[in-house]
Amino acid sequence: MNKLFVSIYAALIFILLNAIVWLSFGLIIAFDMHPSLPELPLLRDGMAFVSLIMAGILFALEFFLARRNRIAFFLTVGLLLITSLLGFFDDFGVADFLFLVINFVPILLLIKDRAWYLHNKLPEPGNK
Repeated sequence: MNKLFVSIYAALIFILLNAIVWLSFGLIIAFDMHPSLPELPLLRDGMAFVSLIMAGILFALEFFLARRNRIAFFLTVGLLLITSLLGFFDDFGVADFLFLVINFVPILLLIKDRAWYLHNKLPEPGNK
């Protein structure tokens, strides 16, 4: 298999993984299974709603990225960069590190393969 397609599939899988993490987090909050959230229902419901919306956005972006949509490329890179930066404003632990990995890996792969997503001329095999 072409190395280009392996990295494209890897980026799409990481974006899908990120969406699954947001979906899981939103469902955990929605069903009140998170032990350390505030008791305020409005805050808890708001966090669940935002998490589920984020999952939906990532699922949609992954769908459009697989179809080489230019707008989806820029929106995905921007969204992943913003969510990565927001991860630094919290206490940093193992979960935060894993969150950063599933955000930074697809950013790097998207930038590496930007010619494919943006419909630019692809490099010839063997040339860099």
